Amino acid sequence: MISPFFPPSGVIGAKRPMNFARHLPELGWMPAVVTLPEVMGGDPSLERFVPQVPIWRGYRSGPIAWMEDLIGKGPAVHPYKAKTAPGTEGALDRYSRYLPWVFFGARRFLRREKCEVIYVNAGPHSAQMLGARLAESTGLPLVLDLRDPWSIEPYYREARTPEANRKVDQLEREFFQRATRIILNTESALEAYRSHYGGIIPTQRFAVLRSSFEPELYGPAPESPAKTGPFEILYFGHLRPAKNAQLFLSGYRRFIDEEKLAPGDACLTTLGARTAEDDVAIVRLGLDEYTRIRPPVPLLESRAILGKADLLLDLMGPEHRLQLSGKFFDYLACGRPILSVTPNDEMGQILTETQAGERVALDAGEIAAALGRWYSRKRSGEEFRRNEVAVRQFEAGPATEKLVAILEEATS
Repeated sequence: MISPFFPPSGVIGAKRPMNFARHLPELGWMPAVVTLPEVMGGDPSLERFVPQVPIWRGYRSGPIAWMEDLIGKGPAVHPYKAKTAPGTEGALDRYSRYLPWVFFGARRFLRREKCEVIYVNAGPHSAQMLGARLAESTGLPLVLDLRDPWSIEPYYREARTPEANRKVDQLEREFFQRATRIILNTESALEAYRSHYGGIIPTQRFAVLRSSFEPELYGPAPESPAKTGPFEILYFGHLRPAKNAQLFLSGYRRFIDEEKLAPGDACLTTLGARTAEDDVAIVRLGLDEYTRIRPPVPLLESRAILGKADLLLDLMGPEHRLQLSGKFFDYLACGRPILSVTPNDEMGQILTETQAGERVALDAGEIAAALGRWYSRKRSGEEFRRNEVAVRQFEAGPATEKLVAILEEATS
């Protein structure tokens, strides 16, 4: 398993491989993990959840890494402290410069552990390059798992230069042609990639395997909020420009006006930072007394906070038609209703199937109407009930069973 992000790293990209690595041994597969050093993004609270599997933390190694450390110019402790967003760096991310030395260490590691298949959890997408080179060198089957689309993701593509996009297109095609199976996180991404590579990559090479949540990571759920008290809408994480928060703020303002709510009647809480632009919009819309910021909450403590909210907010921008947000799966773990503002119709299908909330389009009027519906349900004391059988398919155990089926097919 090549996964640059892996626990105790607290970045969102570490959760998917962690969930799989915790359950693969009970299903007859022992992962051997190639990843970054613990110091990069390490969350001490996650240390006890590091799977007891062989791990080689040499993804950043070799003379360049040693020299950077010697002169004090190594990468920041947090692996995402970069000038550009992940996926938009260009054709080669900042870990690519270590790969000539990582390759030999990773090859020794996989041979020592007698690996039968190379599974790559990307991004960063240099992991695909390492996986492709190892597959070429060893003859092992290669399974590429993209948490988000790479070459065809509009948000990433717009942020890169034309030359970088041409290089990404070239590399992705090379990696995909080498791969035995290619896993996407959404049905929409699956359809888009099959269409993009029609006549080039066989359609059966692509598969979809959505993200999941590990129930054991979260503490006990608190009691549901009472019908009295403020109507609390909670957003878990930092608000970034791509999340299109100002559209939601406009709908939130309309909801407040339509319901004639006083400041103590409703509150939008952000567990993390907001952008300066969003702060300006809050002032302009007169929402100062209807919003608040709380410090970020570690994943292990999130259910205790999220479980007290009346509504959990999921925001995606207009470019995100091929993605589902990672926080959505944390929301599922917390058992409270979810309002997803996204252009991806697939989210609506999931929420309808699980009865875990609703999806609305990127429209202020629809947002206001949805908030009004959930506000009325709170005030009426209506109990929130999900389809727990449908929710279970998004737990880590059942998701890993689907991965095992893909691995067994790749190695047969």
